[in-house]
Amino acid sequence: MNYEITKATNSDLPLMQRFFYQTVTAYGSMIFTKSEIQIYSRLATNRLYWQNKFKHDFLYNAKLNGEILGSFCMDRKGNIEYIFVHMDYHGQGIARALYKTIEDIAQESNIQTLTTQINLLTKSFFEKNGFEIIKNAVKVVGGEEVISYSGIKHL
Repeated sequence: MNYEITKATNSDLPLMQRFFYQTVTAYGSMIFTKSEIQIYSRLATNRLYWQNKFKHDFLYNAKLNGEILGSFCMDRKGNIEYIFVHMDYHGQGIARALYKTIEDIAQESNIQTLTTQINLLTKSFFEKNGFEIIKNAVKVVGGEEVISYSGIKHL
């Protein structure tokens, strides 16, 4: 598959909004609380939010024939906000290629440490990529315990 990973631009905005919304709502029940799903769904439609991301963060998309297959966002301090791959393209190396791009950008930008919030769906991915996984406090959400994780990797 010949997808291309490129920096997101304002022309990607409608695609980004749709991709982000679909990802949040499709995976939401597995990793987010109901209120988080609502917040992230609203962010998907917020043009200023995305334009600010395009301008100030490292936001890249994996695209094939004009459609976004995957995306990541990392701030200038090395915090990886997200790595998403469309569910139809899981297992095809797209997340790995996106992550390699993150490391390349971090090294070019003299970012020496990567950090991220991790959930049970992404834990093994980040472990495989050399992150130290840190178990954070247990949150009680709707009577259920939710364990949160963060990850750190020194480049």
